Amino acid sequence: NNIMNTTRALNGLFQKVPIWVVCLILVSPAVYLTYALFNNQLGPDPIRTYERSIGELGFKLILFILLITPLKDLANINLIKFRRVFGVIAFIYICLHFLSYLVLDLGLNTNELWKDILKRPYITFGMVSAVMMLFLTITSNNLSIRKLGLRNWKHLHKLVYVIAIGASLHYLLLTKTWQIEPIIYSVLVMVLLFYRIISFR
Repeated sequence: NNIMNTTRALNGLFQKVPIWVVCLILVSPAVYLTYALFNNQLGPDPIRTYERSIGELGFKLILFILLITPLKDLANINLIKFRRVFGVIAFIYICLHFLSYLVLDLGLNTNELWKDILKRPYITFGMVSAVMMLFLTITSNNLSIRKLGLRNWKHLHKLVYVIAIGASLHYLLLTKTWQIEPIIYSVLVMVLLFYRIISFR
């Protein structure tokens, strides 16, 4: 009873939170990191620190999107109202991650970019995931739902699971050594994917 009352109270609170407040909260780390980068406050290797930090935040937002359905099914916590904004902000983080690599690392050298995409698997996975995320972002609106039809739109947006797998491989291979954090995130992606598969049965 107490758990149900707490869940009900939480859901009531979430429904009262305006979308713009969530946007401000979600973009604030990006604003801080960008400010710190241009003011040389990110340590001895600021570009790498910025790239990694902004990319990890985008990945964590993608994971949170995948958690929304299990939270609703298993704990009756309803965050579906925020799913679209989480996706759009995650894409913004991914764009910043890519732009920092293209502009600050490669100096806008597109030839080097194509070489990296073809020769470095972690960049290949990252780029494929980013392109798929672009398609999901530009169709995250009511007009796209009407044009595609709800059923087709839902099928398209299941690509978020493929994106999460690609992003976890990007993160895992990027580190080059077996570090615990990317392994944990990869396992979490697999668990969430497995939950989604069995929940369809």
